[in-house]
Amino acid sequence: MNAFSPTPNPSPRHQNPSGRPVMATPAATPAPAAGPSLCCDQCGQPPADPLQQILMSAVWLIPGPDGPTTAHYCRTCPPSGPITDLTCLRCGDGPLLVGDLAADPAGPDDVLPAATQHWLTAAGWRLDGPVCPDCRPRR
Repeated sequence: MNAFSPTPNPSPRHQNPSGRPVMATPAATPAPAAGPSLCCDQCGQPPADPLQQILMSAVWLIPGPDGPTTAHYCRTCPPSGPITDLTCLRCGDGPLLVGDLAADPAGPDDVLPAATQHWLTAAGWRLDGPVCPDCRPRR
């Protein structure tokens, strides 16, 4: 075969320990993604498109039977009532606070309810910023 031949060169061969030439080793099968799948906590549906996946990645802090709990909702199932968007001053991320956990807009300086403050502090938030646990300096 000359340098101007349209026929491609054969695949490179490798030597295995037995000395026999073999083709390249097949690629390993990738492991499945770890972690829970993202589904709506109200209707159970997975995201239907990339925008829905972005919307469903938002964390909602909702009242639960044993105190505040987190949830994820699709665009048709978000909870109603007052909603406060708590955002970290450094990264801009944070939960959506719902119902009795939302700041009272008529209250002084949008003060968060005690149950919300307790949950956020236990989750690692520094509320004087606010700064989330991922952005909070480690000591």
